[in-house]
Amino acid sequence: MVILGIDPGFGRIGYGLIEYKNNKYKVIEYGCITTQENSYFPKRLNKIEEDLESILDRYPEIDSASIEDLYFNTNITTGIKVAEARGVIINSISKRGIDIYEYTPIQAKQAVAGYGRATKSQVMDMIKKHLKMENMPKLDDTADALALAICHTQYNRFTTFNGTDKSKKQTKTAIELAYENELKKDKKQDKKRADMIKKALEKETKLEKIAKGRK
Repeated sequence: MVILGIDPGFGRIGYGLIEYKNNKYKVIEYGCITTQENSYFPKRLNKIEEDLESILDRYPEIDSASIEDLYFNTNITTGIKVAEARGVIINSISKRGIDIYEYTPIQAKQAVAGYGRATKSQVMDMIKKHLKMENMPKLDDTADALALAICHTQYNRFTTFNGTDKSKKQTKTAIELAYENELKKDKKQDKKRADMIKKALEKETKLEKIAKGRK
């Protein structure tokens, strides 16, 4: 299985191409598509399309593409531009008949490092270990793309996908169940901390009332 991982953007678009066969990984190519800052935005989209098409031309054996799912942060303008660039990327890949799968950053971390809230260095170390790389890419965008490619191999081992929306899974994977368990643990810890704070405040209020009563 040959997987193309994509970390979408419009200034830098990380990509990583790997082969997964007999539970072993092989790095084929990785890098970053870049566009000129402050240049005419439609031209930046054209550049993304042209460079991605060049990669797809070189590797017709690609079976699947794994791309980071879109989420909006506080900067809506940037988010919209990323969405537009992501549309160009998805369209270029889809035209080749390549199946596209979407994963969140947490899912990628969970698959690569075994923990959805792993640090950047932990994820980097595991990518290096999985892919047997001597040196990691300098750009985070490229490393994230390789993580997404690895992520798909892990999810694909546990489940099949249904329908045209590749993010809709028929069953929960082992990785997803582990992630859900982590969320439950986090919620329990949050509740425990909240209860401790509440009790401390109640005790403090009680002591203040006692102190006032003595005056």
